[in-house]
Amino acid sequence: MIVDAHADTISRIAIKGEHLASNSGHFDLERARKAGIGLQVLSLFSSERDSNRALEDILFQIDYFEQEMLACENLAYRVRSKEDLEEGWGRERVGLMLHLEGGEALGTRISNLRTLYRLGVRSVGLTWNHRNLLADGVMEAAGGGGLSEWGREVIHEMNRLGMVVDLAHISPAGFRSVMQTTKKPVVVSHANAAAICPHPRNLSDEQLLAVAENGGIVGVTFVPEFVADRDASLEILAEHICYMIRVMGADHVALGSDFDGTEITVISDVGAYPLLPAALEKHGLNTVQIEKILAGNFLRVLKEML
Repeated sequence: MIVDAHADTISRIAIKGEHLASNSGHFDLERARKAGIGLQVLSLFSSERDSNRALEDILFQIDYFEQEMLACENLAYRVRSKEDLEEGWGRERVGLMLHLEGGEALGTRISNLRTLYRLGVRSVGLTWNHRNLLADGVMEAAGGGGLSEWGREVIHEMNRLGMVVDLAHISPAGFRSVMQTTKKPVVVSHANAAAICPHPRNLSDEQLLAVAENGGIVGVTFVPEFVADRDASLEILAEHICYMIRVMGADHVALGSDFDGTEITVISDVGAYPLLPAALEKHGLNTVQIEKILAGNFLRVLKEML
């Protein structure tokens, strides 16, 4: 079974009017079941910087997800607690967990966070690439700043509620601030090793070690420009995984495809996921290590958090 920490499928199908069971993108439930996906984290994303408009977008996407779930109950189940995971895991249906990518929709009210929690959101990425009221994104000029006081309040409430703190897209200063603030393991849902591909979205060895020391995980992503400067391939993706194991240990590496968040991915779609274990075997990883990467590591963090 496979756990994937990040896909933008809900945002995509809500815009296009397509369906969760079967669609023209990278991920749908029919292909996911055949590929052995046990759990998929689905991102809710708005490009709006105005908090009211962003919240409208997110609520629309949650409603779209719920309408789709009415037609997919034989294919999928919602993951809102560790009990959901324990009851549903390995029973043919795909577990789906909602994630908020970027904190714009929270505005300045902690009640917005609690309301999204009640609606099923169990993970929040504090920023996308730019600055918001919580922190700076990784693409802000001069490296960006750290957490705001509001950002710290949100982290504390997420820890209390049992929500995953996702550090994909946050600035280096924000990354350090979160590590000093959170009391729970963090997730970097979709990023690779900067030592292999020096993209700003990838993580330095120092950051990888910090995640390991925190007890969290990093989801290796299939976005070509995060895999290699050019000629990205499954072979190089496997090299990222092996490198991160050497730096962090095998207990802290997971998967975060970013399916439907970009046009092309190194693994073409969810149906091609079975190619990855074979590639990792070729690189000398054993069965225990591969099972941790495919599912075990992220499941451990979720069961601790939810």
